[in-house]
Amino acid sequence: MKHILLAGVPHSTNLGDGLIAMTVNQLIRTCGDYTITNFDLTAGLYNEPQLTTARNEGKVYKLNEVSVKKKLTPDFLRYVKSYSVHKKKDRVLNDQIRQLVADCDAVLIGGGHLFIDTYLSFPIAMRRLVMEVRRQRKPLHIVFVGMRGPWSFLARKWFTEILQYAKTISVRDEDSLAYLLSFDASLARKAVALSDPALVTREAFPEPAARFSVSSRMAAKQGDSSAQTIGLGIMDPNEMRRHSPFLWDRDDCADWWYKLAQGIVEGGGRVRIFTNGADTDNAFVEHYIKPRLAAVRDVEFASYPADVSDLVDSIRDCDAVIAQRLHACIPAISFGKPTYGIAWDKKLASIFKDLGLSRHVVDFRSDPRFVLAQMAPDTRSQEGAIRIVNDKKRDLVAYVGRILNEA
Repeated sequence: MKHILLAGVPHSTNLGDGLIAMTVNQLIRTCGDYTITNFDLTAGLYNEPQLTTARNEGKVYKLNEVSVKKKLTPDFLRYVKSYSVHKKKDRVLNDQIRQLVADCDAVLIGGGHLFIDTYLSFPIAMRRLVMEVRRQRKPLHIVFVGMRGPWSFLARKWFTEILQYAKTISVRDEDSLAYLLSFDASLARKAVALSDPALVTREAFPEPAARFSVSSRMAAKQGDSSAQTIGLGIMDPNEMRRHSPFLWDRDDCADWWYKLAQGIVEGGGRVRIFTNGADTDNAFVEHYIKPRLAAVRDVEFASYPADVSDLVDSIRDCDAVIAQRLHACIPAISFGKPTYGIAWDKKLASIFKDLGLSRHVVDFRSDPRFVLAQMAPDTRSQEGAIRIVNDKKRDLVAYVGRILNEA
């Protein structure tokens, strides 16, 4: 039985990263009987956490803020600090990496938006692993990653070394492939654009046979089984400052969500508010969304997810989804639900375009009434997207099977 070492960032508090890891695991299992070890590039060997009965109850969530000190810190000092922090991890992780690589037959890095340069964090973390992979001459495959610039001199040097050593490279959208080939066209011989592994969320999380969903309980309680539940997947707008040309004020975004929820309820629907689990997203809901929607009927606030299964259940229980984080949108698409994404990062618009859903990308300038009016009649694009998604799922499975046979 072949042993695969899969490296990503499943420890992230944004459970979308954990979802990516679990769906890549699903793709590997679909292709045969493999032993899989999951490794977090920044934290080491990953074992799914054992949850307590308390879960997230009583936790106080804090919003991420950009302090004056942080604003005034030169980029050079941020790079130095990041480099120092990650080099200290070498002493902790290098022995573990050496043994994990020795025990495996092949190493896969991905998926997720890993080829970005946030003060060298991912370049250093990946280089730490790949140096040992090269030393032991193990095969390396880069799978289903996102790529975006700009890259600093060191990031470009280290990423290029990693990509040149890899046997195969798959990216999750055409824009990532274009960026990859813009700095090294020779990589075209082993690079391909596929899609995001979270498209197999439905297969990775089959619904239990006897299941009474949260939305079903809500409908039964209110005596209305015909009303649709629209899931609103909310993100702290300040997260856009790190990755996006859009700069939206928290109050303006909260007002937009309020108008959207109010429009859903006035149209006879129900609202389900959920997040991907990041603390700052949860805090935004606590401080900005809950006070605005406190008096609006038929609004349910899902418990903040403590694990990936919680996140998937929050989405599965909805009839349609409007969300901002990519990995709130893609699971909904996997379940065949009408899904609208709120533009903030280029990757969301790029992946929606690849899935034939460009018209399903909106932003906070869009009138909430227009967004809701769009949803009802748009069955043609939804049916087209389902066909594209099914084709891409088959492509993902075929690709993984091919590279594992080469391992």
